[in-house]
Amino acid sequence: MNLKDKIAVVTGGSSGIGQAICIALAKEGCKVVFTYNTNEKGADETLKKLNDDSYKFKVDLQNEEDIKNLFDFVKEKFGKLDILVNNAGYSKSGDIFDLKLWSRALNTNVLGYITVIKYAKNIINEGKILNISSVYAEDKVAWPGKAADAASKSAINNLTRTIAKEFAPKINVNAIAPGYVDTRLWDEFSPEIKNEAKTELLIGRLIKPSEIAEMATAIIKNDAMTGEVVVVDGGLSLKTV
Repeated sequence: MNLKDKIAVVTGGSSGIGQAICIALAKEGCKVVFTYNTNEKGADETLKKLNDDSYKFKVDLQNEEDIKNLFDFVKEKFGKLDILVNNAGYSKSGDIFDLKLWSRALNTNVLGYITVIKYAKNIINEGKILNISSVYAEDKVAWPGKAADAASKSAINNLTRTIAKEFAPKINVNAIAPGYVDTRLWDEFSPEIKNEAKTELLIGRLIKPSEIAEMATAIIKNDAMTGEVVVVDGGLSLKTV
């Protein structure tokens, strides 16, 4: 797929991986509509780095009406959609029996993703869907406190493969499973914990959001890939198994 003048929606584009993907797609010539929820300052920073005819849109992924309004806007403004990047998600550690944590993870990462896809599908005739998952979803990769997160991301992986079959041959559907990426999620941890995390990756450092974005654009441009979950974890899964 040649990305020049393609219409892309990216959820969670106000920081981190989502922001980097927005910028990478814009550099390829895409017109980008991205969502944010609470981080409007970050959204404004993203928007400054995009092409003309790109937009920010406030969306709560647990609110179906917000999601519907997003795609109504895209249809009215552009008449179609070529690319969807499902990036916005929820990732928190906690007690395995914390049902509120489970509810938030499943509602955001599973129901949120499928609801976004439901409305995007109405305006994608041919194109690409890319879901952002996690290395936590991979076989034999498990960490204490991450049960809800891992289960929800595993669901994303299965969803990716299933809808790749259902939407073929017009729409290619893939996912990226990142490892430890240097985003604001690390702000809640001490420098000591962050430095320790770096040693868990074979590359000896955290992954840059731009490196995930580079993989995202490569997958979106590739017309032969569908139903794949691409792990970009800096060797994390190899070192922890």
